[in-house]
Amino acid sequence: MPIPQNITREHIFRAMVRIHQEGIPPRRGARNWAVEYGNKIYPCKLLISWANAYPNGEELDPDPNIFTTDMAQDYLVMLGFTTIQI
Repeated sequence: MPIPQNITREHIFRAMVRIHQEGIPPRRGARNWAVEYGNKIYPCKLLISWANAYPNGEELDPDPNIFTTDMAQDYLVMLGFTTIQI
């Protein structure tokens, strides 16, 4: 399943705010790649998963059969974010 194309940069920013408020859940942290924004590091898949809730009403399942870290990374770069290897 591809990442829904209606996830916008604004939705990603809202997911970042949620991460600041709630923290990163266990087993949802970045392993190899992350978004760097404002001197902070954000897990790519968590950003996409949580951002999906804003336009589509639910978090996107992080199962790799649904979408991969590479897919999340590519989508975030397409939205203008910088990804880094950690």
